[in-house]
Amino acid sequence: MQQIYKTIFVFFNQKIFSKIIKILINIIFIIILILLSNCNFLTNTEESFLNQKNLQQKKEFKKFKKIKEYLKTYENIVTYGDKISVLLKKSGVKINDILQLIKSDKNLNNLKIGQKIYWKRDKLGNLITLKWYISKFQKKIYKRYKNEFKYNKSDFVLEKKSIYIKKNSNFFKSANQAGLNQSEINTIIEAIEWQINFHKLNIGSKFHLIFLNKKTNNKKTSKTLLGIKLDNLDKEYFSIKAQNGRFYDANGFNKSEEPINFSFLKKYRISSPFNLHRLNPVTHRISRHLGIDLAMPQGTPVIATSNGKIIKAQFNKIAGFYISLKNNNYYTTRYMHLKKILVKVGQKVKKGQIIAFSGNTGRTTGPHLHYEIWINHHAIDPIKAKCIFLQQLTKKERIRYLQESKKILSKLK
Repeated sequence: MQQIYKTIFVFFNQKIFSKIIKILINIIFIIILILLSNCNFLTNTEESFLNQKNLQQKKEFKKFKKIKEYLKTYENIVTYGDKISVLLKKSGVKINDILQLIKSDKNLNNLKIGQKIYWKRDKLGNLITLKWYISKFQKKIYKRYKNEFKYNKSDFVLEKKSIYIKKNSNFFKSANQAGLNQSEINTIIEAIEWQINFHKLNIGSKFHLIFLNKKTNNKKTSKTLLGIKLDNLDKEYFSIKAQNGRFYDANGFNKSEEPINFSFLKKYRISSPFNLHRLNPVTHRISRHLGIDLAMPQGTPVIATSNGKIIKAQFNKIAGFYISLKNNNYYTTRYMHLKKILVKVGQKVKKGQIIAFSGNTGRTTGPHLHYEIWINHHAIDPIKAKCIFLQQLTKKERIRYLQESKKILSKLK
């Protein structure tokens, strides 16, 4: 009997155990299905989120594009008789907006010739912004706030400073005492050093300076030197900044920018001038003398009268040893009858650099340097060339410079 019970118990235990295993397998399978369905849900949710984001970006882009197309920009340079109300009305701006704008700043009724105005309006005629460039140093920006207009004054401020050279002092000490930093001092030197020697300034000399201060986005101030007036022993020196960033005197000239060192030509006697109908002393025939002869003993250092590149350095039966120096594809200088050449073809040289020693080679009647200047394949008289090279600004640039410099000069005097 006991044996029968054991057999029955084992049988039932095996059956229950197998059922439990099946139930567990089913549970695991269900859990896996749930997890997979959740993953799909998350993926679908993520995809839908990205799609919504893309759609939103597209809508914003279209909205921005519409706004851009919606606004119209206008600009005007004020001429005689121009009035702000008339200019805006012609462009389609609402009369109420014009009245509100003028109400915010009545100075808009006093436009001056040459001033610039830029403004934007929408499709309905609402004025959005307006910029009024009062001068080179001042502007106002008007912006719409609901139905009113507010404006910000220019971030440009003119600042005057002076440097007075006292006894037992010099420019550099006096500039530091005036509160100028090293960068500002260097700018002053570069702007006017072509007119004066900073180490030979007289006691009592006074620099009058005009700086343009501009506030940047990070609220820092950047300074730009606009002009200098120097009073030195009853003499006045001016240096005004032009739009090209360089400095010129009150008449629009800058001798430091002379591309040719004319002082070199003054050191020696001209034994034979430029002459298109000269009687050649060797051939005794009328021929062109396309340069000047400078009387100098053999072995005298010959300097480059301009910056440039050596395009020829060779010997010729007539010119002897000679050099051709080309400057920025604009003009060429030539040096003939040399004793020794110190440069090579392709070499770049600077104004004032020794390039050779003078001699008596080629067809000559005695030691000298023959010097030529060529512009656009035409030889010009080196003595008269100074007048050509002094005029750095074009006619239009010079007219504009003289107009702009008057404003700075009025502040310096």
